[in-house]
Amino acid sequence: MELTKEQIKRINDFLEGIGIKYIDIRFEMVDHIASEIENKVDNKNLFFENKRFQTPFIKYLLSQKATYLKNYKEQKKKSFWVNTQKIVIDLFQQAVKPLNLMLTISFLTAVYYLEKFNIKYLDETIFVSFFVSFMYIAIKFNRFKKKFGEIRIIQTYVSFLMFNYIIAFHFHSSTSFFGENSSPFMIYKTAIMLILNFLVLMSFKNRKEGIEKQFNHLVL
Repeated sequence: MELTKEQIKRINDFLEGIGIKYIDIRFEMVDHIASEIENKVDNKNLFFENKRFQTPFIKYLLSQKATYLKNYKEQKKKSFWVNTQKIVIDLFQQAVKPLNLMLTISFLTAVYYLEKFNIKYLDETIFVSFFVSFMYIAIKFNRFKKKFGEIRIIQTYVSFLMFNYIIAFHFHSSTSFFGENSSPFMIYKTAIMLILNFLVLMSFKNRKEGIEKQFNHLVL
């Protein structure tokens, strides 16, 4: 006999209550625990019957709490590197798409000639463009988080976005930002980070529908 939606929700609520926040990892654990209960417990209604802390279900999960938290910690580390690898491959695939490649080459070519001709406010324009793109993507991720909760692959995307932000801001000062001491290095560095933001956004859009389908049933 399979567990009911309410019984599965109680497993999820318990895991969430002990600090297992990433919904994708949590529901893998929910599926594992549900299968375990289905195979081991004969009278499931009695197992889940509410008797406060004497409820067999509560006593069983509390006895396994340390194991669950250990598994969660291991899964977080593993999923981060798995997702990082997926995103890096996806960014490369996005970068070599004909349209994206053409846009990238055109943009860098334009930056090269504009910098050579010492066009005023070039550094500021690229920097502001980077900042606007960063905020736009951050809002997209935040909306996704509000709808589904914490998902590990989204957190990995956020890590990429923050890395770009740190690199783009590094070496920038208030004087360089306002064009007094701008340099080709800072201009090209920010331009490349802007391109990476664009690739992160394209990668996310490419995966967004699949992520939604995968985790839509997890929103209880």
